[in-house]
Amino acid sequence: MRSTSPGGRYVVCVDPVEARAFQWVETPELLDTEGRALLALTDRYWHLDSADWSSESVVVLHLRHFPCPHDYGCSVVVDCQRITASVNGIEPGPLGQLGDMLERAYRVAGSP
Repeated sequence: MRSTSPGGRYVVCVDPVEARAFQWVETPELLDTEGRALLALTDRYWHLDSADWSSESVVVLHLRHFPCPHDYGCSVVVDCQRITASVNGIEPGPLGQLGDMLERAYRVAGSP
């Protein structure tokens, strides 16, 4: 477990993967203590630097992608109650589409 919401209902956990020798990627997962998985990224190379709660249901995840040839990091605001996410302040979308949103932001950041 990495971080729990102020009210205790939501939990940010990490699933560590050794990406290279002694280089660990801690991919975030977001769980509702009532048993629902709200977020489980399929791209295992998103590393969670920090998770900061701004309210009882809103968390800001600071992520980096590994390997990171163009030093890309982003902020993801997740509203657990509304089940939405926003990458780098872009209009929020359904939380289930966060993987696609992260992929698009990563591609744009890496393009010349």
